Amino acid sequence: MKQSGNEAHPTISDVARHAGVSRATTSRALSNYGVVNSETRTKVLRSAEELGYVPNVLARSMRAGSTQTLGLIIAEVGLSVFDLAMRSVIESASLQGYQVLVTNTNEDLIAERASIRVMLEKQVDGLIVVPSAVVDLEFLSRSDLKGKPVVLLDRSLVTLGIPSVTADNNRGARDAIEHMHSLGHTKIGLIVVTANLEGETGERPRGLISTIHDRVEGYHAEMAESGLPVNPDWVRYCGDAGESALTAVRAILDSPEPPTALLASNGNMSLAVLRVAKERGLVIGRDLSLVGFDDAPWATVLTPSLTVVDLPIEEMAKAAVDNLIAQIADPSAEQASVTLPTRLLVRHSVDDLTAHPGAVIRTHAAPATPLRTQKRALTSP
Repeated sequence: MKQSGNEAHPTISDVARHAGVSRATTSRALSNYGVVNSETRTKVLRSAEELGYVPNVLARSMRAGSTQTLGLIIAEVGLSVFDLAMRSVIESASLQGYQVLVTNTNEDLIAERASIRVMLEKQVDGLIVVPSAVVDLEFLSRSDLKGKPVVLLDRSLVTLGIPSVTADNNRGARDAIEHMHSLGHTKIGLIVVTANLEGETGERPRGLISTIHDRVEGYHAEMAESGLPVNPDWVRYCGDAGESALTAVRAILDSPEPPTALLASNGNMSLAVLRVAKERGLVIGRDLSLVGFDDAPWATVLTPSLTVVDLPIEEMAKAAVDNLIAQIADPSAEQASVTLPTRLLVRHSVDDLTAHPGAVIRTHAAPATPLRTQKRALTSP
C-alpha cells in the first residue's frame, strides 16, 4: 500500500523489510546490477511499487561523483537571442545525457552571484554563464567555484582566463557600417544599451561587457576606415530598453545635423528606434535607415523588413555545451575560447541614397508623400 502524502517518503530500507530481503539485495534489484535472481527482483520491485518508493537519483549521482546536470545562467530571458541560446543549450546537453538548470539574472550582478551559489548548492557538474559585468567577479574564480568547470557564452572575460564562446561582434558592426556606406550613407549614428547605467548619455560608460564593447569599437573603426566623421551627437548610450532608450533615440534625431542611418546594438534598441520613428511619422527605409543586431522573429514581419547582424547563437550554445562537457570529462585538458563569424542579413530597412542623391532625413512628422521607387541590391536570408 502506498504511503499517504503526509507520511515520510519510504526508503530503500523500508522496501527491503517489506520484501523480506537484505538492503544490499534490494539495492542491486532496484539498480539492476549484480546477481539477483528473477524471483527476488520481482518481489523487490513489487514492494517498491506498493510502498510508493521513489529512488533518490540526485543522491545516487552525487555518490557517483556526478549529477549529470549543467547550470545555465542567462542574462536576459525574453530577449530573442538568449531564448534561442537557452533552447539550444538544453537540446545539446540532452543529447549528451545531461539535464540543465536555468536561472535568469536580468543583467544584475547581485542576481548573478546568487545564481552561482544556487547552482553550486544543486551540485551541477559545470556552468555555462552569460556574465553581466566585467568587474567584481571574484565569485567566478576557480577557488570560489570549488573547481567546477565554467564556460562563458556570448561574452568573454579575458582577465579571468575562462574559456568563452562568442561571436565576432566587431566584424559584425563593421559589416553593418560598410553596408550602409555602400548605399550612400555618410552620417551614421549608434544607439547602445548597456547594463548598470541610469538614464542615457553621450559619454561612453566604463565597464562595457565585451559584446557591446566590440560592437562600439567596430562602429568607430569602420567609420574611421571609411573616412566618415563621427558626430558626438550621433552616439548615445542608455541603461535600459524603456523610456531612456526612447529619449536617447530622440536626442540623436533632434541633433542639429541628424544622421540618415542608425546602427542599433541589439533587438531592443531596434524596437526603440522603430517606436520613435512611428511617433514621428517616419518611414524606416525611406526617412530613416536602420540596421540592428540579433535576428528576431519580428524582423522579417515588419514593413520594411529589418536588416540585421545575425549571431550564430544556436551554434555558439552548442559549442559551449561541448566545451563544458569536455572540461568535465578531462579537467586537466585546457579548453580554448571560440569566436564564430556573424552574418549580415540584408533586407529592406536601409535606403539606397545613391539612387536619389541629396535626400535629407526628416526627424519629425510631415504630410505623407508617395514612396520613392528604390533601387536596392538585396540578399534575402
